[in-house]
Amino acid sequence: MKRLTILILLTFTLIGGTMAQTLSQEKSSRLYGYKNAEGGWQIAPQFSHANPFQGHFKKFAVVKLDGAWGCCDVRGEMIVRNIFHSAEEAEEAGKQWESGDEPGKWVYPAQNTATDKWGFVDYYGKWKFEPVYEDARPFYGVEPMNYATVKYDGRWGCIDGKGVMVIAPIFMAQEHADLAGKQWINGLHYDTWRYPTQGKDNNLWGYVNYLGRWMVQPEYEDYDYFGKDHNYIYAQVKKNGRWGSIDRYGKVISQMIFPSMQIADYALSQLEHGRAIDKWRYPVTDIQTQKWGWVDYTGEWCIEPMYEGASHFVNDTGEFATAKMDGYWCSIGAAGEWLSKNVFTLSREAERAGYEWDNDQELGHWLYPIKNPENGYWGWVDFKGQWVINPTFEDGKEFIYSWNNRTAPAKMDGRWGCIDHTGRFVVANIYNTSSEASVAGRKWSSKKKF
Repeated sequence: MKRLTILILLTFTLIGGTMAQTLSQEKSSRLYGYKNAEGGWQIAPQFSHANPFQGHFKKFAVVKLDGAWGCCDVRGEMIVRNIFHSAEEAEEAGKQWESGDEPGKWVYPAQNTATDKWGFVDYYGKWKFEPVYEDARPFYGVEPMNYATVKYDGRWGCIDGKGVMVIAPIFMAQEHADLAGKQWINGLHYDTWRYPTQGKDNNLWGYVNYLGRWMVQPEYEDYDYFGKDHNYIYAQVKKNGRWGSIDRYGKVISQMIFPSMQIADYALSQLEHGRAIDKWRYPVTDIQTQKWGWVDYTGEWCIEPMYEGASHFVNDTGEFATAKMDGYWCSIGAAGEWLSKNVFTLSREAERAGYEWDNDQELGHWLYPIKNPENGYWGWVDFKGQWVINPTFEDGKEFIYSWNNRTAPAKMDGRWGCIDHTGRFVVANIYNTSSEASVAGRKWSSKKKF
């Protein structure tokens, strides 16, 4: 009974002594230590930083000594060697010591100051995995499916709890290797998880699985990510300055022909929406010739590149677009056939001509002012580009109003007037400017009917 009483008293004495330790800073040295209940130094001031004691029956404090973090016990002895870069890492090691775990059950990244290389140590500071890495992060997960990200030969990978490199060091950033490590733990999406990274030899981009193995060889200048939900099986990639789309195994879905990632993605959406391939057209330039043509959503030419300019088909599925040849515009059909001659100065003029054709309007319903390149004079053509009013005028503008009362400003002998759809002056050419003639033509048109 007396022995039991003595043990209890010793226990309370130990607890009381421990609780009496107070974190304090010596003013002269600005170093930290711990004082007892009487105010004397129980642990001499020697730490550049220190935290209060924590724990239950096995108390410890996180302290910084000689530029690195560790843990001391109530006697001031370093029970966790000062090898850690952060207080948080040292605290975790201290908790393992307090719980009585065997050294080496948990290991921590540490740097060898002699070589600047990183390895892993137990909480006593003994090397568990030799310092051969350029950088390292703490372990994540629970044995046997735990990992730590490490940097080797300039790239990041992962080792398991036995120090085996389970994810090849291929990733550009630690965060990317960490994502791969989490996939490895979960064992999900093995066939579909892809992450972009650069080849070491050519600095081109490809995709690897979460083991760091190449699934799409690095041959691309730029990339987009595959979808995180693993259901979206395509991504956009860039080669020879142009964009296209591939699947998760590197199969080319649409050729590298599109000028931007967004357009390549838009083209792919036509495939995903089930749109007929022969109904979709998109204007792009040929890389070699810089001539314009139209491609389908796979990037294959459906109208050969031979034009100096090109416009979109309506909604990329319409029946006509405009194209430029020899400096002038024409309207063009979905099969590449010319709907009008290339006589239009502006694309919008050729577009309106195409609109007439597409809506089966009467030929000549609208007329367009065109300068004849052969003689330099102006006339008016129908939507097929055929002369309706011969080029005999010094200048010409678009017609005003509709079919029954339309007039167009025209210049002859240095003065402006207005003509009707036959080319006859109905407003005499007596004005200095086309705007003055246009005002007069509108007044005439509001009263006259053909």
